[in-house]
Amino acid sequence: MQKEILKDLLNVVKGITPPDCVVRNGKVVNVFTNAIEENLLIAVKNGFIASIEKDEGRSPYGNAPVIDAKGSYLCPGFIDAHTHIDNTHTFHALVPYAVKGGTTTIITEIGTVSCAAGIEGVKAFIDSTKGYPLRCYFVAPPHTPPFPLMESSFNISYKEFSKLLKREDFLGIGEAYWMRALNGEDRLLKQAELAMSLNKRLDGHAAGARGKRLVEYALTGITSCHESINVDEAIEKLRYGIYVMIREGFVRRELPELAKLKDHDVDKRRIMLVSDSFDPVMLCEEGYLDAVVRTAIRYGFTPMDAIKMATINPADYYGLRYLGAIAPLRYADILFLKNLEDVAIERVMVNGEMVFQGGRPLKDIKPYEYPLSATQTISAAKCAEEDFKIKADPDHPEIRVIDVVNRTITRETRHRLSVQGGYLEKDLGKDIIPVAVINRRDSKQRGNGFIRGTGIRNGAIATTLIWDTANLFVIGSNEKDMALAVNRVIDIQGGTVITSGGEIIYEFSMPVFGLMSTEGMEHIRDKIKELEIKLPTIGTSFDKPFLNLQTIPFTGLPFLRITDKGLADIKTKKLVSLFVE
Repeated sequence: MQKEILKDLLNVVKGITPPDCVVRNGKVVNVFTNAIEENLLIAVKNGFIASIEKDEGRSPYGNAPVIDAKGSYLCPGFIDAHTHIDNTHTFHALVPYAVKGGTTTIITEIGTVSCAAGIEGVKAFIDSTKGYPLRCYFVAPPHTPPFPLMESSFNISYKEFSKLLKREDFLGIGEAYWMRALNGEDRLLKQAELAMSLNKRLDGHAAGARGKRLVEYALTGITSCHESINVDEAIEKLRYGIYVMIREGFVRRELPELAKLKDHDVDKRRIMLVSDSFDPVMLCEEGYLDAVVRTAIRYGFTPMDAIKMATINPADYYGLRYLGAIAPLRYADILFLKNLEDVAIERVMVNGEMVFQGGRPLKDIKPYEYPLSATQTISAAKCAEEDFKIKADPDHPEIRVIDVVNRTITRETRHRLSVQGGYLEKDLGKDIIPVAVINRRDSKQRGNGFIRGTGIRNGAIATTLIWDTANLFVIGSNEKDMALAVNRVIDIQGGTVITSGGEIIYEFSMPVFGLMSTEGMEHIRDKIKELEIKLPTIGTSFDKPFLNLQTIPFTGLPFLRITDKGLADIKTKKLVSLFVE
């Protein structure tokens, strides 16, 4: 905090300097006293709250502009403590939807853009978040790629990582998969040592870690986790001093179960509400953290507790001294609510400036101009049909097949496929078709295999929008359509393409890092809905295709995955042969 700002704030209270504006006639939601306080006046200067004092019926600050709250509840701006905004849409496209949803601060992972475009891409992404009425902080990616022995991508060196972590806008280390952390890898422990020396946080990913494994994970310095799916898991983490982030978003909705924490005698200051990402459909049709807080209230949390889990709790967790509350020396991020239970937002103030009112943003959001390098990140050569054919091994007729269990989990099954012309042949009757992952910079770095459970019978889909590595993923009922889809994705520098009968029937361009569309949020929403309509025409049985496609190659969840290096057994953390020995 600059001494000049402190002096200005003091001068306001002393009556030497006028405030920039004064807010009157509101009901202040005090997250420190758990009280709703009336007849108060809020003086704002240089984006900060200078004073909160008793309202004597008129402003003591002369001609300073007065904002009449008209009886609204005045609530601190919401903070999304864990999300992933480095894919699908640009930051500037997010801003008006975040602000409309009462979200004035976000803390985001950057692992996917790190894998896709390296440190230069990270720098461009960070730069793209500046200058907007939405405060953005980051957590440094702990491992790029997550499992280098099983997959490849750009790598953020330890030196580059250290420079990121030492920045003021980096609050800690992003989610480190416990499977790697428990191995005591030197780099991960060195990163943890640096974070702790800087008094920064170490966000966790403890899915499946219980008992002794969770204790070991805590010993690596982990301070939070957003992966609890039931109350027992959440309480176990709280018992070990790990903050619990309740996820309610695109990937999973945990509030129906974790809202039961309200009935337990636990320290609710160590519980936060997070999105873990909202997709464009949700942003356009549900809102943002306003929807999450509203849902928490619906499941039984008091409005005060729900609000605190999205304001002061994440602010305190990350050491954001000037956020999370309506109090002196805090940023003037204020939501004007018609009522608390419905979290009905009428106006939004950010940094002391009104940015949303009457159902619309009050500031023009200018698109960020990305450098040319950010839109040319896919250099892989084009593929031929033959690249997706696999030679049979007469000595090993049984093969491993990826079996899709649900939206996020796969498992290994084994099958014997027929052979034609020396190559393994798909079996549409058993829903077994070819699958491949191609390194986005080298098409010769390619993993081939077979997958069951997609339902695809007459076409293919290719995409670069996959978790973590952002390589090129393709599945299809025939090699011709697979090659056509892959090559078109390369042409448009990232995105998603569906082909059928040798024709392109769907195309969604994401040229920024091969991960983000340059279009507005509503256009992206419409393209996602179109994807959900088009995919069934080639036979898919996915119930949530926009999510299913992103997770199939994801090595952070069990059990059998495919990467650009081949088939990966997540339990053993080793590559395995397609052919069963």
